Amino acid sequence: MTRRFEEMLDILDYNELMRCKNDLDSGAITLKKLLEENIKKKLKEHEKTCATCSSDLNFYKSSNYTLVFGPDDFKKKASFCGLDCLGYFIIKLKEMKERPKEDNVSNRDSFF
Repeated sequence: MTRRFEEMLDILDYNELMRCKNDLDSGAITLKKLLEENIKKKLKEHEKTCATCSSDLNFYKSSNYTLVFGPDDFKKKASFCGLDCLGYFIIKLKEMKERPKEDNVSNRDSFF
């Protein structure tokens, strides 16, 4: 990320750099607002491919689904081309969540 950020700063002219510096010196309210707006835009975007079968998604189809999951501080988003792919993803997610519990139980039994 650092390199991309530096490239972005190289694009700015002197006046834009000074405005950015002044904003940072005064609490970065404008920069914070700009970042929040861009984050909201990114959150509204959908994935371009199905998370299960990797087929291209047509955004104008009503059969597309997007699932947002994970803890509040680290949300993940996956898009699907249909209910079958969404269902398959959820089944695999459940299996993944149950597997560590089973491994932990079997590991405890082997130590005693």
